[in-house]
Amino acid sequence: MDDLLRFPNAVRRDPRIAAWFSLTDPFRLMTREWFERMRGCGPDIRELLHDGCPVACVGDAPFGYVDAFRAHASVGFFHGAMLADPAGLLEGSGKRMRHVKLRPGKELDVAALSDLITAAYADIQRRLAKPNSGGLKKATSSTKQPKKAGASPSELIDAKIAAPADWRGKTLARIRALIKEADPDVVEEVKWRKPSNPAGVPVWEHDGIICTGETYKDKVKLTFARGAALADLSGLFNSSLDGNVRRAIDIREGDRINGNALKALVRAAVALNTGLPERSGPSPDAPARSAARPLRSRKKPKSA
Repeated sequence: MDDLLRFPNAVRRDPRIAAWFSLTDPFRLMTREWFERMRGCGPDIRELLHDGCPVACVGDAPFGYVDAFRAHASVGFFHGAMLADPAGLLEGSGKRMRHVKLRPGKELDVAALSDLITAAYADIQRRLAKPNSGGLKKATSSTKQPKKAGASPSELIDAKIAAPADWRGKTLARIRALIKEADPDVVEEVKWRKPSNPAGVPVWEHDGIICTGETYKDKVKLTFARGAALADLSGLFNSSLDGNVRRAIDIREGDRINGNALKALVRAAVALNTGLPERSGPSPDAPARSAARPLRSRKKPKSA
């Protein structure tokens, strides 16, 4: 049986996608034509903004998406690894997903990409037509593990903060407070609970993941799900600098947290997820109150 991803909140037209394209980002504009082609595949097309990017579905089963980054745009396919790609456009090494990168000034095989979109649409229709295709997992619950009876995500995060009983718990509590100040509408979750980590990982979401907070023996790690697409004007990111998507902040004992800069990153991440202008706030370079030493300077990315 095909283990299809499902987005039950997909609709005929998601107004958040119109807002996403309304921003004057040249890389978002590069993808508009291709998302319109996905929309035009058939009358059964539905859509939604998921994890901050427009997604096209047949019913509630996704087949394609577009996304924009700091130096390129992408047209992606949820089952791209199974598509014929004679022009060699597809990139990626995962089990299923593939994408095509769009770069300014780089020639694109328009016909080949159009054929990929058509093929992806036909492929998801075939998958949906298979027997037992209805009893498949939903995106809203696929990554969640069973929670303790009566324990809400916020209560689980409370317990996660209390567990270290040292500077790490206090640091995670401070980060949590700053995130809530930056985005009062933030949703708290706990994900990836397993025997080796029964407490799971605190996650803050707003139309997709903003960031996660993890505690290690020597640090607290705050990972922004789409950090590579954020403008880090204050240079907070000092870890996971080589990836194309995520960025992280490693905070060690005695490090100072620049609260205004962190809140600016959170607001920018929310704006990226929702496609709406970010809320205004204090300058990220405003002095932090703590007298502890500042965060260590970012590591230099490994040479290519």
